Amino acid sequence: MIKIALADDSGILRSALKNVLESSGFQVVLEAENGKELFNGLEKTPADLILLDVFFPGESGLDMLENIKKKYPRTKVLVVTGLRQDNVLAEAQKRGADGVLYKPFDTGELIAAVERVI
Repeated sequence: MIKIALADDSGILRSALKNVLESSGFQVVLEAENGKELFNGLEKTPADLILLDVFFPGESGLDMLENIKKKYPRTKVLVVTGLRQDNVLAEAQKRGADGVLYKPFDTGELIAAVERVI
C-alpha cells in the first residue's frame, strides 16, 4: 500500500485530501501543517509520496521540497499550488518535484496526479 504524507497549512484541505486518498486505497500516514511537523513525522513514519503545498506561513514549500529531496531522495513529491505560473512550475521541477497539481482540482484529477507520480 502506498504511504502518503500531507503537508498543507489548511487543516480543512488536509482532511479532505485524506478522505479522498484513503477511500481510493492509499494510506495517509502523516499530516503536517508546517515543515517542522513534516520532517519530525517523516523521521518516525516514512512516506512513499508527499503532497506538498507551495505556501506556508513563514516558510516556502519549495525550500522544503529541496530539503526533502536531499534527505529522502527516493520519496516522491507532488507539489500542490494555486499559482498557475511557469516560474513556479519551473522552480518546483528544478528543486526535484515529481509532479505538480494545480488548485482547484477535483477527485479524479487528484487520484490521476498521484498515480502518475508513484
